[in-house]
Amino acid sequence: MNEAERGPGPSSAASSSSLMMLPVTTRLGVSFRVAPLGDIRGNLATLLGDSLPALLGMFYPPAVGKKANVAVTELIQNVVENIVDPASELLLELHVDADGLSVQVRNKATLAQYEAVRARIDAVAGVADPKRLLADTLRARRADRLKGGLGLLRLVSENRFRLSARYEHEHLTVHAAFPLRGSV
Repeated sequence: MNEAERGPGPSSAASSSSLMMLPVTTRLGVSFRVAPLGDIRGNLATLLGDSLPALLGMFYPPAVGKKANVAVTELIQNVVENIVDPASELLLELHVDADGLSVQVRNKATLAQYEAVRARIDAVAGVADPKRLLADTLRARRADRLKGGLGLLRLVSENRFRLSARYEHEHLTVHAAFPLRGSV
């Protein structure tokens, strides 16, 4: 492809890096819905998460796509591992603008599932040092040879997301928010 076919844009690494200094004004929203959940074949969480760095990289620095990948992968994986009704649906909403990255996942769940998620979120939010909690939890789980259950903790401790959950009409919605103001 020659210069004319490429169109306007950076032609060198120097001009490419200077574009990242421009203020980000793009607002991006992505919705994904799948039903019935019982028809999922393969690793939906990884497929969706891995697609986000390329998509968001068109508008934002790579770190934003990486954060979105982590959040979407974790939240979708939680849904897929805890399907209560194979005929139900999953709804993913992702929004990015200069202020922040927001990932929300909604699915059918029992009240007990909501309470368990809510308890994990509250436990992580109430701790002064989430990284220390993650390290202690990893040691304890390794000693007991337990797997899984660390995703929400990692979203907070390693990726600095703020988490919340709500339960309405037999549906659990988990929201992960990461502020971008001043970081892009």
